[in-house]
Amino acid sequence: MTCNEIKDKLVEFLDNELSETDRQNIQSHLDNCTDCADELDSLQKFLAGFRKLKTIKPSRNWDSELDKKLTKAQRPPEVEIEILRSAIIGLSQRVQKLEEMRGYVSPFLDGEIMDVEELARYLRMSVDKIFEIIDQIPNFRIGYEYRFVKASIDQWIRSLEQDSYQQRDSYSSEI
Repeated sequence: MTCNEIKDKLVEFLDNELSETDRQNIQSHLDNCTDCADELDSLQKFLAGFRKLKTIKPSRNWDSELDKKLTKAQRPPEVEIEILRSAIIGLSQRVQKLEEMRGYVSPFLDGEIMDVEELARYLRMSVDKIFEIIDQIPNFRIGYEYRFVKASIDQWIRSLEQDSYQQRDSYSSEI
């Protein structure tokens, strides 16, 4: 047996939970290995100190007292119902706002919605490059994922082209 195997079985050795053959093999190893013998010695000292600690006995009604505290900590059904009612009202108001915005936002959302990989293919860029300029690209998020509306991307590209033409014209007029 290796030292690691011996050290893994020292507690079982001390508690007499090993077969007689294993006990003899470990004892033989301990007689010849000072590292493992030192490990056994420190383990015996630790256990001796641990056994000297005073044990705490719970009171006779400990479990019933705990049960009472847990019951008291729970909210009454009326409070739970009110919390749920508030949550439902909040959700319905949010849905209503989204439905109202739908009419307002729908021209913006005309067209295909793309994820990052689809946008990269559409713009003929790498996904890494998309993430480098993500703050400049019109996008929205669903959870942690970016989404792009094709019509908005086209409009963004046109604005970039227009800015480029204006810069070029101002540069050529300066010359």
